[in-house]
Order: sequence, then structure tokens, then C-alpha cells
Amino acid sequence: MQYIYSMKLFFFIASLFFISITGFTQSNKNLKVYTDYNFYYDPTLGEYIELKFQFDASSIVLVKEKGWFTSKVDVEVQLLKDSTKILRKLYTVESPKYQDSIFMDFFDVKRYPLKPGKYEFLLTLKDPNSSQKAIFSKQPIIVPDLHSKTSISDIQVCENIRESSEVTILSKSGYTLFPRLINYFPADCIFLPTYLELYHPSKDSISLQLKTAFYKQGDTNEIVGMTRIEQIVIQEVTPIIQKNVISTLPTGSYKMVYSLLKDNAVLAKSAYYFDRTNETLEYVSTENIVLDPIFQTSIPKDSLPYYLLSIIPIANPMEIPIINKLVKENELDKMRKYLQSFWVITAGRLNAASSWLNYKEQVKMVERTYSTSIFKGYESDRGRVYLKYGQPSAIATRETSPSEYPYEIWQYDKIKQFSNKRFVFYNPDLVNNHYQLLHSDMQGELKNYRWQQLLSKRNSPNQNIDDPNDGNKEHYGGESMDVYNQY
Repeated sequence: MQYIYSMKLFFFIASLFFISITGFTQSNKNLKVYTDYNFYYDPTLGEYIELKFQFDASSIVLVKEKGWFTSKVDVEVQLLKDSTKILRKLYTVESPKYQDSIFMDFFDVKRYPLKPGKYEFLLTLKDPNSSQKAIFSKQPIIVPDLHSKTSISDIQVCENIRESSEVTILSKSGYTLFPRLINYFPADCIFLPTYLELYHPSKDSISLQLKTAFYKQGDTNEIVGMTRIEQIVIQEVTPIIQKNVISTLPTGSYKMVYSLLKDNAVLAKSAYYFDRTNETLEYVSTENIVLDPIFQTSIPKDSLPYYLLSIIPIANPMEIPIINKLVKENELDKMRKYLQSFWVITAGRLNAASSWLNYKEQVKMVERTYSTSIFKGYESDRGRVYLKYGQPSAIATRETSPSEYPYEIWQYDKIKQFSNKRFVFYNPDLVNNHYQLLHSDMQGELKNYRWQQLLSKRNSPNQNIDDPNDGNKEHYGGESMDVYNQY
């Protein structure tokens, strides 16, 4: 039985280096756009992809016309199947009109019919009023078959959902969906307003059970008290609106899973992955925690700052400032309590000590293998990736090359819900062990589709950075792309 899992490939598109700009009319702002896509089915269109964009208005150059400020972004969408271009759309998204420099993000939604199968999705974005170059993203997508069997669409979590008869770009099935394109939820987010669609291949309705369950990522046990099951009659297309409460979820990484059941048999599944920070619950557990002897004896006093900082690669963004603050204050008891509470939240109370000791061994290995005269092991790019994602399935190392800097390519068979992810590290200094992350196709990591150009710049210092093919042409000793593509 083939399940449909929501490939929540949130990706943040931005220029490689962010420069803080204070004047809102300057022409060298760095464009920032959040994007997401979902797959749905319509009986008249078939399967289709729904692309959503959230444009960070503060990152786009404003132009004053007739007393109003406006901005715009040029968008190019391409879809390829077996290297054949099947869709290419070029259009411009314009912002609302602003009276002054106080402006808000704006959205765009596009829908394109696509038959089930594998595609390559290419996206180019450019601020025509900016001197910055266009930014580019490319990744594979798989359009699922949603029409020939009982199925569930991708799950869309929203900022808000309202019933409305007004038709806008945010309208769907009689509702206005205000998209949330970031799958991170701080403590003040207590609900997950959720939209999804259920599909049945026959026009005759059928009675099934719809189950909603929450899991800690990596755990197969449902979180107690959060599962709901309801009897539901589904037709050819049945929209579902839910408002799930997450106020009791502590800091951690989770997945929300929808399942369609018939006589306890699972007919279809769809999952949504998200990160959560709940400072209130976290601080309560930190203040009242009784230290486990293992967290007392396994860390010498002079090593506490080191080991507390070593969890940054696996911490969420809200935890990192807390960790840095504790290290700066240098209160040993607080640091120990926080380290223990972190592992209680991450691995559960029963597994906290053993998970910490296992992680400590990984930190020591990373220190031996990837530290340099400047960076500790967990601070290095290879050390961070190892601690965050685990041991790679394969490592290809090239320490010498006639035309390329020394490099390593790491490949992971599986990272959470993602398959076959690769990381390219290189050593442009040549004199130490500091291999920098150059490119990865893992969501949330650095993407540089001209990585081969930079890797071969050792013997070609005068390459034209504006030419996407310059430096990527075949040259003696340049086998990095062959190594990259072997996985």
C-alpha cells in the first residue's frame, strides 16, 4: 500500500550574504521570499500543484509613484520532466500601495495542472528595481496520484482560516486561507489551523474514519491526549478544516499525521512536520528539575560551557540565545539544569541520560576529527552537519585534484522524511582542516548551484561570476560533478 506523505519542502530563498539596509529606497536590498507548494486534485483539472509565495516587503526596493510607494518582483516558474520543459511562466507580482515606509508582507498563489510523476522544479526571482542579481532555486518534486484511489492531499497549516464567499487568490472550497509558510511555532502559537482535502475515486460517498495524531519526530508512539478520531462521509472531493491545539506541546520537533481508516485498516496518510518552542513549559521544568547524577558526574566543571555549546547544532533557533546567555553568566548549576532539561524535552525523561551520553560520544568524535586551530569540532561545518543529521551513509573524499580545491561529498540515504540528500564541503585555505559547507540539497541548508564553479576556482581565479556556465565546463581533473551525481 502506498501512502502519500506531505513533502513539506519549505525553502527560504535569499541572496547568499545578507546586508542590513536602513534606507527603504536603496537599490541594493537583498530579496527574501518564503515559498511552499502543495498538491491537490480537482475533477475537472486533475492533479495540480499550488505554489505559494510570501514576499518580505522590507527586502524589496520601494518606488514612489504619484504619492504612493510600491514594489514588485519578477517571477519565472519552470517545470521539467525527463529534461523536457513542460511549463514556463513569467509574470510580475506587485505589492499593495503604501503611503509611507510602514509596509507589510504580501502574497501570491499560482495553480498549475500536472499529471502524476517526477518533475524538476525551477524558480527564479528578481527585484527589477534592485541592483542585486536574480536568485534561483531548483529541486525535484513528485506529483502523487490522488484520483485513482482513496487519498489525502497535502496538509496546509494556515495563520487563519475564514469562511468566505469572496473569491481571491487565497480562496479555496469556500474558505479564505491565510498561508503560513514557516513550519516553526513559538510559544504564543497555540493552534494549528489546518486545511486538507480527502479524495474518493467513486462519485458515490463512503463513510470512513479520519484520525488526527501527533508524534515526536523519530518516535512511533502517539502523543497521549492529542489523538482525535471522527466518523466522516467523504465524496469525490471533501475539504476538511480543523483547529488543533498545541499549547501543551513542549519544545521539540513533531509531525501531525492524518489517516483515513476503514475497519481499522489505513487507506491513506498525509503528514506535516513542524518545530515547536514552548518557553513556559521549558522554564518550569528547568527551575524545578532535580539533577540526575549522570548529568553531574559526566561533565567536569571546566567542561560545562563546552558541552552546553555543543548542543547548538541540534537546538532550535529559540534555544540558541538562551544557551549563549547561560554560558556568558557561567552559573554552573543553571547550566547543568538546562542541559538536563534539554535532553528531557528532546528524548523523554526515561531516555534523557542515555541520549546525552550517546551525543557526548559523538561530540568527542567530532572534536577529534573536525576541529581546527580556530574552530571546535561542533563549530565546524562538518561537525555541525554530523551532529545534526548523524553519520552519513557515504563519504567521498578528494584531498588532491589538478584543478579543484580539496573537497568531501557526504550522502545521506534518509534524513527525516527526505531521501538521498548530499552535502559538499571544500577547503579553500589548503593549510588546515577547515572544510566549509559549499552546497547542499537538504532543505534549510546552504544552496549554491554554482558550487562547482567555486570548487574549480583554484586554477581559474578570473572566472566570470555572471556566466552560469563559466567554471562549470569540463576541465582536466574536474570530477566533482560525477562524484556528486553517483548518489
